[in-house]
Amino acid sequence: MSQSSARVFPFTPPPPRPSAFPVREGPAAVRPIDIAGRERTLRAAMQAMTRIANEFARGARRSLPFLTRRRARLLADAVSLSPLAATAIAELGPSFEVLLGADDTAAWGSLWFNAPALGVLLEGTLGGREGTTVIALGADLTAAQRAVVSRIARALSEELIDAVRNEVGIELRIESLSARRRGETLHFTEADGLRVDCTIEGDTSGATVGIVVAAEALESAAKRAEGAPEDAADPEMARALYGVPVEVSAELGRLRLGLHKVLSLTVGQVLRLPTATDDPVVVRVGGVVKFQGAPVVSRGQLSVEIRGRHEE
Repeated sequence: MSQSSARVFPFTPPPPRPSAFPVREGPAAVRPIDIAGRERTLRAAMQAMTRIANEFARGARRSLPFLTRRRARLLADAVSLSPLAATAIAELGPSFEVLLGADDTAAWGSLWFNAPALGVLLEGTLGGREGTTVIALGADLTAAQRAVVSRIARALSEELIDAVRNEVGIELRIESLSARRRGETLHFTEADGLRVDCTIEGDTSGATVGIVVAAEALESAAKRAEGAPEDAADPEMARALYGVPVEVSAELGRLRLGLHKVLSLTVGQVLRLPTATDDPVVVRVGGVVKFQGAPVVSRGQLSVEIRGRHEE
């Protein structure tokens, strides 16, 4: 049988078909940008301002005792940009403004009262009853009215300072207090801030107590909170622990009495403590001595000022 040789035909692969979805190799031609970053930071700043306003409104009852007598409270509205309705504030009548500053030039704040608020505050502080006619104000406050309003404004400013410190850690201080004549605009309207107007529950006069905090400072605080390193522990557990209530007690002194003496105690008897008037007060946290303090009076309430940590 004869053997025939096999012929080999070369194979030429077909040209590649262009893909409808080409895959681009190498670095991306377009760098992704987080266009929502500014919006997210501003939203966080507005949320922080909302919490500041709510804490301020709660604390205001301590500085405005007449609200307690009237069973009323300060109500915080929504956050807005500071220049809104600035002309209306000036045209209502005289106003009053407290400017707050800080070592950080970007951090500032403002507390202000429109004319109806000044009338309500003066009426309530001077003993006026609910429903009485609001004090008539001229184009400017009198010297006596300025003195009363200044005292109220300082107390409320401390409440705002505490709220800002507790919420975002910014340390503000009072820099100036000034009354504005009718037609004069407030300083806060010239800067970029987040504003919350607070109204008095049940009031129909249009009284407004406004607070403003620098938007840039609140955004910076929001960025710091957003970029804070996570703990190795479960963050949800850490947040839950921060909410656990801990009993804090201030101890003026202790003494031992026999059971017979205790049973014979009557109204009017005085228990003499082994503590001098200038001795430190023991402050216990969860039953454990942690601080030493001194009894003081703050805004008409008995308080304890922390003077130092307890040395083991």
